Amino acid sequence: MKQKLITRLILGAFAGAAVVGAVQAGQITASSTNVAREVITTNLQLINSPSISYRFSGDINATVQAQEFQVQFILQNGARWNAAALPSDNAFSITPTAGTDAGLEGVGGTNFTVVSKAVDASNPAILWATFRVPVAAVGPWTDSLLDQPIITLNRAGAGTPATILNLYDVVGDIVSDYNTSGICVANKTLSVEFRHFKLLANPAALADGTTNGTADEHTRAGSTNTAGIINFPTNIRVAIAPSTLGAKVNVAGANLNFSSTGAPGTSWVNANIANLGTVTLVQNATGYDSGLVNNYLLTGAPAASGLTADDATAALNNGNVEVEKVDVVVSATNGFVSGGTLWLDRGANCATGIASGGGVATAITALNAAGPITLTIATAQVNAAFGTTGTGPVHVCYGKGTVNPIPLSAFSAVATVDKQNAGVDAEQNNICSGNLYSLGGGVKIDVRNYANSQQTANTGWMSVIRLINNSETRHIDVYGQIIHADGTYGPWGLLTVNEQAGTGNAGRLAPRAVLNLTSAQLDALLTSAPATIVGTNGPNAPQDQARGGSRLRITSNAGSTLRVQNYLYNPASQNFIEASSTQAVDFEGNTDRAPATEGQYQSQDAFLGINGR
Repeated sequence: MKQKLITRLILGAFAGAAVVGAVQAGQITASSTNVAREVITTNLQLINSPSISYRFSGDINATVQAQEFQVQFILQNGARWNAAALPSDNAFSITPTAGTDAGLEGVGGTNFTVVSKAVDASNPAILWATFRVPVAAVGPWTDSLLDQPIITLNRAGAGTPATILNLYDVVGDIVSDYNTSGICVANKTLSVEFRHFKLLANPAALADGTTNGTADEHTRAGSTNTAGIINFPTNIRVAIAPSTLGAKVNVAGANLNFSSTGAPGTSWVNANIANLGTVTLVQNATGYDSGLVNNYLLTGAPAASGLTADDATAALNNGNVEVEKVDVVVSATNGFVSGGTLWLDRGANCATGIASGGGVATAITALNAAGPITLTIATAQVNAAFGTTGTGPVHVCYGKGTVNPIPLSAFSAVATVDKQNAGVDAEQNNICSGNLYSLGGGVKIDVRNYANSQQTANTGWMSVIRLINNSETRHIDVYGQIIHADGTYGPWGLLTVNEQAGTGNAGRLAPRAVLNLTSAQLDALLTSAPATIVGTNGPNAPQDQARGGSRLRITSNAGSTLRVQNYLYNPASQNFIEASSTQAVDFEGNTDRAPATEGQYQSQDAFLGINGR
């Protein structure tokens, strides 16, 4: 993006038609434009201000005495005016909207005098100008009574327009915003405020409404004094999506390869490969490139616009998205299989790998199996990877090992489109994260005799669910979902949401830790709607009461071992029963206990996880 004056002036129409015989509050109007947030990389960049107009509710009456007044244009959101190049006098205009001269534009320096103008030294967000309208009308006006005039900055035909800088302070850094708040796409806006002062003590100084001048138009009831002039959308959105149900770890095959669930999803490729999901580039908005001629686009007209591989310094501002490389950082909750492979691919069948790090696939060893693993699309592969549309998708593919069991992991990714950040046309990177497919969820337990919170009121009995993380090393997430008595899925939620708050393992149950939840506490955590909504679908839905009660499904993506106990407790009688004994599943083990490849399927009733996945 060029660090020089952008020569295209953004112009807009003046305010609406004249109002005759009516009094209305002052109104600001401004033309506006969209500039891609990605192409603003420094506070030194200059952009011509769009045309800004303010319609007075009162008149300027210089029929007896020349009138002096001051107008101020105050930028918001951290921007400032370029004091090194003030707008020329003919950048200002006054246009009456009523009376005999309605619609006739008077130009600064020709039809009225610009007595003084400056960018305030102490607050460079303020550009001010003092005007003098003479008694003797200077054409095109026929008299010096200017009815409800429009005051305009940066009129069409201005010799030197007012220019704006400090735009990087307005838009901020896309990657920094993501790192601090997780926001991938955001619109930033630049607004301007108008002020008007009369009765100036010193026309050559900034009016303040106390020692110099009296505030007028902008203080009148009902006035509108602020308007947006430039919108900075994030043009490119990085989208990460999981593949659909189909693949699972083949437990019957000692967890050494993949098998199909039978569902016609995209995750199942074959016994050796699972497709974890996709990385896609999305045209989120169509703001201009820094030249303000072409839109900043992944593809489209003009022909030059589009995703462009570039390993040199950025040199274009014609709409091209100049990409040096794309990094996809893949994480796994329980790690990857040592001896396996991970790669990016152009096809859903994972047969057309994209070169990364000198080879098509990244080998998974004992050194990197814990993850995360970074996969890179180098400059030379960018265009082929994302195709003629510049959008992709690119698939994340996972290959099994040979002798090591595949861990039951949930996968996620952070993808960064690394642009050219050097040179006069530098561009900001785009980044976003998202979930990929889950080969976790091996822990699936149905608590058979769950007494929900409504049953406490009806029968006096309640459940107390005791969750035990039997692992010595893993912090695990635990989810719960109601399974109604008629077989429909009910609400679900993260049961460990309040565990280890403020730490890197927030929302997870620590190794060897226990969590006890009464049915009232647990039901309150089931805040997510099921995949299929049916009537009244809460923990206490009518179908449960009619058929004798619901079940509670417990799952974990990150866990490989879990114990669940259900105590039925009657607060009134102080009686309790361990209603379902200990239910558990275990994929951990060693030769002193039980082979990890076999698992201990202790009362694991459920075939599928949350919402049937």
